[in-house]
Amino acid sequence: MSRAVTLAVAFLVTFATIAGGSALAGYVTADGAAPAPEIENDHFQSTDVIKDDDPGEANVAMDSDAEPQTIVIDPGVQAAGGGVATNPLSLIGLAGGGVADRDIRPLANALIENGHDVRVYTPEAGASQMPNRPGASGPTPLGEDLAEADAFVTFRSDYEEEELEDIETFVEADGRMVLATEPDAEFDQPGPTSLDATLGTTTEPGYVYNMVENDLNYQRVYAEPTGDSALTAGVDRAMFSTVTPVGTAADGGDEFRPIDGSELSTTRAATDAPLLVRDGGVVAVGDADFLSPENAQRADNDVLIGNLADFLVENDRDPETQPPETPPEEPTQPTEPTQPPTEPTEPTQPPTNETSATA
Repeated sequence: MSRAVTLAVAFLVTFATIAGGSALAGYVTADGAAPAPEIENDHFQSTDVIKDDDPGEANVAMDSDAEPQTIVIDPGVQAAGGGVATNPLSLIGLAGGGVADRDIRPLANALIENGHDVRVYTPEAGASQMPNRPGASGPTPLGEDLAEADAFVTFRSDYEEEELEDIETFVEADGRMVLATEPDAEFDQPGPTSLDATLGTTTEPGYVYNMVENDLNYQRVYAEPTGDSALTAGVDRAMFSTVTPVGTAADGGDEFRPIDGSELSTTRAATDAPLLVRDGGVVAVGDADFLSPENAQRADNDVLIGNLADFLVENDRDPETQPPETPPEEPTQPTEPTQPPTEPTEPTQPPTNETSATA
């Protein structure tokens, strides 16, 4: 047999083998396609993975009838260009058009609809209000805003030392505060640690996940109230989309903990560490995105957001009498005299009238 014939026979045998295998793998389906392989990952097969794929509309309502309050929101983003500085509400999705860096319309709208004043703070916008600020001799631009506010919501932790002092003064003067953090915070930087120390809270690295029961994916975990309080009222379950554990030293400060089956990414071990805590006038939550419009529809998040709005405006703060303290200016001239005053002296000689009369 010639070499050409040998190669042709080898090709036909190889082709028949491949074609036959393909036909065998794609047999007996109505449309001629091979059946899909079975998925062996339990968390994809669980009937609890998508518990509610049609959640409906969020209904964020407030029960508080407090007088109009001023709430300052730091969205945790830098102002870019003149447009943001002149219209900072766009940073939280309230200015229309474009995409907000931090869309928290459910909370902001609830406050505004109930007569409260929502203001947005950005570092550049604040700095432009005090161009001649003499170092640390007075409140920072953030402190100036807080001096006129009743409540403060922040999504950042990289504050300077002077700003931390203004935040501490604000909280001590009965201001209400909500800190929303995230698992990707820079724990190798001093910012989160310093803010935690200022507020008496703690934040752990890593995120909580649940492969057994979750909302749409394993990082969107459910949390349940630990008791009855103003923050948990009406909430059967909350949903946090990407959450890190938080804590406080306050007794009974735990408000929400993850459901059974939850684990921590850094240890791969089961966890029931709290996800939302309260210490007096401070609330810390390990997730920021639960306030977004799409997540407000999940579980009882809309009720929780309404409870947080009530918490912010139910305070005892009076900004007119409790602003951040400004250190007194150093006197430019000495206030005490350099020499004691001169007192009048007694006459050295007695009157001479009597002597003249006898002369």
